[in-house]
Amino acid sequence: MKKNYVIPFFIPHEGCPHKCVFCDQRKISGHRGVSPDDVARTVDAYLSTIPASGTNVEIGFFGGTFTGLSALVQEGFLRAAYPFVEKGVVNGIRLSTRPDFIDKRKLDLLKRYEVRCVELGVQSMSDNVLTAAKRGYVSGDVEKASAMILKEGFLLGHQMMIGLPFSHPEDEYYTAMRACELGASQVRIYPVVVVDGTELASWWNEKRYVPLSESEAIKRCANLMIYFEISGIKVIRCGLHPSEGLLGDDCLAGPFHPAFRQKVESRIFGLMLSRLEKMDDILGIAFNPEDEAVFFGFQKENLPFLRNISHSVKDLVKKDMSVLRGSFMVKTREKDFHVERSFIAGECLPSMLL
Repeated sequence: MKKNYVIPFFIPHEGCPHKCVFCDQRKISGHRGVSPDDVARTVDAYLSTIPASGTNVEIGFFGGTFTGLSALVQEGFLRAAYPFVEKGVVNGIRLSTRPDFIDKRKLDLLKRYEVRCVELGVQSMSDNVLTAAKRGYVSGDVEKASAMILKEGFLLGHQMMIGLPFSHPEDEYYTAMRACELGASQVRIYPVVVVDGTELASWWNEKRYVPLSESEAIKRCANLMIYFEISGIKVIRCGLHPSEGLLGDDCLAGPFHPAFRQKVESRIFGLMLSRLEKMDDILGIAFNPEDEAVFFGFQKENLPFLRNISHSVKDLVKKDMSVLRGSFMVKTREKDFHVERSFIAGECLPSMLL
């Protein structure tokens, strides 16, 4: 299986006329803007560190509303990136934008430069939540944009947020379900954090908004990841990454952690392992070595589950490259069986998703 790399370019607060309650793009995307002149030098620097074979490499334009930029500026970035696609050293270009900045003319420009994937900053499919967040569009705009993107031959990505004002788990499950129904092949899940300088920061200071606790955010994200993965949708990001600008004092509150996804994956493995505790005939468990950190859990939090299965964890578990990542194999006296995310879906997901 090829390893995926994205060479990211963050375009802060450009192309977007709105100011959502949670957003300060200059902080989320970094203070320094980028220009087309930066593209070639940056891509060459990244490529020098990426293996030439066994990889899938993309150039990504994130941060702002790419298709809200002028056609001249869009084309400047795309023209700078496209030679790497033509030479075959980069497999494609992806970008993020808003659902209300998609039309046939904009997509024609992207097709001209063989953009592979268009990610929509959906955030929620609840119109009440979108209104409270001051997103400036409704769920119907997401539906139209998603259909148009797929019709024009692009891969569709959805970005969603959990913990938005007035959002409940049911709203987030509905947003996930609609992503599947609308044809998204990949998603990003972002827990809301309170960024200094935003309207949400004022609400937080006034105690009008309480962000999710880290444990609640991990629980919700784990359930969503289980749903997306059993639905065949790839989760390409879960949690904000330090490279996205949230460092130091900018993040005032909320579930921000540089290893947030590892914590979510650890919880999922913990849930899967906990279902084995009542079995008394387990002889061994095999996992993919690339899953070692999340199999044993963040800071070894899953060790108690393993010790409940066997007093000797060392003798119980082994690494096996043939095991599918995100799962493990169980050997018993009677048979061997494969434990995947679907193993715990019935206990983690509401009936609307099953």
